[in-house]
Amino acid sequence: MSFGANFGQAVVMTDVWQTFVSGLAPAVTSATFVLSAIFTIAALAVYHVTTARSRSGGAPARPGTQQIATPPDLSDVRRRLAALEAAADGSLQNVGFVRFNAFPDVGSELSYALAVVDGKGDGFVVSSIYSREEVRTYAKAVSGFQTDKETSEEERRALGIAKERSGRPRPRG
Repeated sequence: MSFGANFGQAVVMTDVWQTFVSGLAPAVTSATFVLSAIFTIAALAVYHVTTARSRSGGAPARPGTQQIATPPDLSDVRRRLAALEAAADGSLQNVGFVRFNAFPDVGSELSYALAVVDGKGDGFVVSSIYSREEVRTYAKAVSGFQTDKETSEEERRALGIAKERSGRPRPRG
């Protein structure tokens, strides 16, 4: 059954094609068609000479025509990248975080030590000690990964994590 349906469509398409081709012969020989074809060929030739050849490395374009921009000088890109990396060293970008139980009767590690430093190890450490009665928070300045006050074991671990992260190469992307 499907063969008959497809066969009928093929016959219809053949009739349409024959009608198209039979009407094409008089159109091709008309003066309008010939002039349109000549104009199209001339326009393509002008485009090729003025635009396409200059883009593909052919003959240089005439003065006053558009040129393709050249890529920036790589030394300029390298200089700008070095400046950005130098500026990034001064930003607070390395974090160490340690959760712990400050007292044996308090669970869930609600106390913490947070160290935040830049690429040179300058920044701060914040410690929060949680107990059932109160929460105390302490802050200490950090310079060169060293504090000016005595530190707890958890604060030293947080500083160690931040220091370890400062030595890692930064992802590029």
